[in-house]
Amino acid sequence: MKKSLLGCILLCLASPGHAQLAQNLTVGSAKALSLANAVTADTPGIDSIHYNPAGLYKIKGRQYQLKVIAGQFTISGTVERSDRYRQLMDQFGYDDAADPVQEGESATSDVSVMLPFFGLTEIPVLVAPLGGAAVEWNGGQFVMGTSVFAPMIVGYKRSENGPLRYQGNELGLTHLTYFSPTVAFPINDQLTFGMGLHFNYTGVGIDLDFRLPNAILVGVDSLSGVLCQLPELSEVVNLCEGDLGPFTDIGNIQVEVENYLNPAFNLGLLWEPNDWLAVGMVYQSGASKKLQGDFKITYGEDWLGFFGGLNGTVIGDATTGLLALPKGVAVEEGEASLEFTVPQHVALGVSVALTPDWKLNTDLKWTDTAQWDQFKLEFDTAPEFLPVLSFLAPEQVSRSSLAFPRGYESVWSWALGVEHRYNDRLALRFGYEDRGNSIPTDKADYLAPFGEAYLVGAGFAYAPGSNSLLEVGVGMLVSENSAADNTSSNANDYHQLIYNPYAGVNLKTDVRAYLIELSYQARF
Repeated sequence: MKKSLLGCILLCLASPGHAQLAQNLTVGSAKALSLANAVTADTPGIDSIHYNPAGLYKIKGRQYQLKVIAGQFTISGTVERSDRYRQLMDQFGYDDAADPVQEGESATSDVSVMLPFFGLTEIPVLVAPLGGAAVEWNGGQFVMGTSVFAPMIVGYKRSENGPLRYQGNELGLTHLTYFSPTVAFPINDQLTFGMGLHFNYTGVGIDLDFRLPNAILVGVDSLSGVLCQLPELSEVVNLCEGDLGPFTDIGNIQVEVENYLNPAFNLGLLWEPNDWLAVGMVYQSGASKKLQGDFKITYGEDWLGFFGGLNGTVIGDATTGLLALPKGVAVEEGEASLEFTVPQHVALGVSVALTPDWKLNTDLKWTDTAQWDQFKLEFDTAPEFLPVLSFLAPEQVSRSSLAFPRGYESVWSWALGVEHRYNDRLALRFGYEDRGNSIPTDKADYLAPFGEAYLVGAGFAYAPGSNSLLEVGVGMLVSENSAADNTSSNANDYHQLIYNPYAGVNLKTDVRAYLIELSYQARF
């Protein structure tokens, strides 16, 4: 299921370490990046198709756009064992070596993205052929255009057998707009309306190791230790051929699901009552579809040995009828699906020309990330471990499904941008965006290592001729999150079985991104 692709097409995003791209960072709009996405009322040319389709009406004649993105990204997570963790380890007789997750900081080691036709793919460079075109029709009665861009790309690969592997050896999430027919037209001399239909590819791929450090499995481990001291009971019950405890590697799960036709729409308004004020609004519908693909589960040796020994005993045969115990299949493969929603988004922006040479943009935004309440995987053929887990955690697990609770929140954010027109050819831009935090502290984890975040941008626009425009934007994104021991139900809770593989750990995450984006727009 893993494939290697040595990148090859024109535009690339180089990352010597590792990468994670988030919402609006990979659209490729140099103007939007330099103004920290405060462009709802000060629309960015052909990129208005995404940011505010009403702004497309500003295009004159026939224009095309080419874009290049480059960046360096750092994603790290810190594991710190809590005092309560150490007390429980002593209480139940475990030494430090029993838990393979060691303390310290770990960082992602490479880039991994979900690509159409290739799936979850490790690449040394991220290939991103982006661009678009727009045409003015009927003497300026309306403008039509389309563009290729990626509103959201998330991807990373962690080092093999690293401490954070239980929440992702590898992750790729891609939402790519490959065709976006958009039209913009005036309602009157001051008000413009735009609408676009977006055809998207959406894909999710994940590779993670699975374990359940929970009191239930501590009890199973303790019972096994007692029974293994009584070999005369081996024909009645045999729990000694493997191990099933809080630190047992149940197995490795790989899932790739995708949908090549995931439509959405954008609506935009732009009101310009005079030459110094503009007010813009955009609604992005989001997109919701069932993603389909395949899964592969490779079970750990201790898991296989434990149930291999139990099967065929008196207790094992009796329990199998009740719980459908695993039969000891080492590898399972089949089809899987995931109902996945790209959240809807609303933005309101104001652009004010303070003087002929200085412009101030402000944006207020809302993203409905509360729709990410859980990610529920459905399997066409029930994997062997699900019936056992469904008995222990029926709210999250059935015989054919596994739900990973998320519990994210819808979030408000804001952005400020300043543009200084240095002369007739050159404009300088600066921006700051407070991106908020859709992942509260009690839902923080290593799988989605984002927290409170901000973006700082700068750049310029240069017109080499009357019919062309070169734009450059640079940006820095910083995001941090943390959760003390037993405070996050997505990572380190002692009591919830699904899914808290880091129970007892104080966790911290840190994301740093450094971006440069270039775009060239000209008439044809």
